[in-house]
Amino acid sequence: MLHWTEQFTTGSRELDYQHQTLIDNINDLETMLALKSPSRHDYASMLGVVDFIEHFAEKHFACEEHCMEHFRCPCREQNKNAHAEFLTLLQQFKNRNLTGGFPRELLIQLHATMKQWIMEHIFQIDSQLKPFIKGNASGADTTFLKLGENTEPA
Repeated sequence: MLHWTEQFTTGSRELDYQHQTLIDNINDLETMLALKSPSRHDYASMLGVVDFIEHFAEKHFACEEHCMEHFRCPCREQNKNAHAEFLTLLQQFKNRNLTGGFPRELLIQLHATMKQWIMEHIFQIDSQLKPFIKGNASGADTTFLKLGENTEPA
């Protein structure tokens, strides 16, 4: 299980909340994968969590990329590329799942990859945002990062 620590903070309460939501869902998937004899319904629920993570991640990534652009974080291109890789990973899983049925091992592998990816991504890339938010006079005001709101620059 992943546990939220202060090392994960970005300086934005909204981005941190979004990261916590992603971590919570990755942990939920881990709990489901621990079932000894999952039913069809359990498998469907697991795939539902993967779908939620994908859709939530898409919206979160847009918010985060906008924030990095707004605060002129030097790792913003690296961040965009990492996001694209993550979404590609999820799409590849979905494609393999559709064509090859549901191999549990594939879902276990996907979970391990997502867990490792999110930890490394937040620690190595997203955390680089913190000094830019803290050092900016409007740093505390990241309300433009709410999911579902327009993230286009004004």
